Amino acid sequence: MTDAPAWVVRAARAADLDPLLDLARALGPGMTTLPPDAAVLANKIDCSERTFAGQHTDDRQHVLVLEDLADGRVLGISAVYPRIGERHGFFSYKLTKLVQRSELLGRRVDVELLTLSNDYTGATEVGSLAIRPELRGTSAGRLLARSRYMLIAAFPHLFADRVMAEMRGWQDEDGRSPFWDAIGARFFDLPFEEADRLSAVEGAGFIADLMPKQPIYTALLPEDARQAIGRAHAVSAKAMAMLMDEDFRYEAHVDVFDGGPQVHAARDKIRTVQDSRSVQVAETGAGETSPWLVSNTRLEDFRVVETRARAAAGEVAIDETARRALRVDRGAEVRIAPGRERRARADGM
Repeated sequence: MTDAPAWVVRAARAADLDPLLDLARALGPGMTTLPPDAAVLANKIDCSERTFAGQHTDDRQHVLVLEDLADGRVLGISAVYPRIGERHGFFSYKLTKLVQRSELLGRRVDVELLTLSNDYTGATEVGSLAIRPELRGTSAGRLLARSRYMLIAAFPHLFADRVMAEMRGWQDEDGRSPFWDAIGARFFDLPFEEADRLSAVEGAGFIADLMPKQPIYTALLPEDARQAIGRAHAVSAKAMAMLMDEDFRYEAHVDVFDGGPQVHAARDKIRTVQDSRSVQVAETGAGETSPWLVSNTRLEDFRVVETRARAAAGEVAIDETARRALRVDRGAEVRIAPGRERRARADGM
């Protein structure tokens, strides 16, 4: 890793529509918050711009994009949704256990139930994490993911006490969702892709209208549907690992469409949030550098880089490329958190 950053994560703007639409088309079905629909994405960006400007919108969201500092290309996206389910409620299935016993037969039977739940209504959601295929295997996805936590750390008053995330659920090699086929398709009479598109474009209100309100016995489901409960899609494995690394935890909540796992953490206990601190930009000095995440503290023009820097008590020295990317001058307030390599060393890795 060189001293100068290769990318900056910044707030999305209207000019990002075309590259984000191209990215959404490349992802395929299952990413509800990033549909390949120009009108929906344009509205998403508009809502984000107004949210970053401090305006209250009906669909508040902070959309962040990854920009290549060399050529200005937009290469990825992530987002933070401050309060989910404000209009219709946020729906999950909660997997619970019911113990039944027959004294006459001397037998006990433990059964699992899927119960419709609104436990995450009002929570903050982190999601929409995606990068261009050519960046897979690099640190780009981790930078995008952790930039959301730097935003939360810089402006905690804008976000709920609990932060959640949901993973795309398991699909077979043909793109079929066995969980959807076993449950949702029986009540909506729609293929998975169409139901997923409707949720992204029209909102989740129809879930409340049509989903069964009574608990579902998992023993009545086909085996492949049972196996899909709480199982993340293969492409989500790395994102799930990053969430676990930030101390998110899974407590048997799953997505109502595809059964993908939903995880959560206390806002102030998220590892990057806990590890971050406010400092001032110092003059570049001598000494060894190490990797740091650095963000500015301006909401409307929020920006994050990962760069090698010299951090001391109350200050951090970063190079000119990083200062330009963050749009800060010497003496400005910034927020820092240990970069990936530095944090790994702190863990004894």
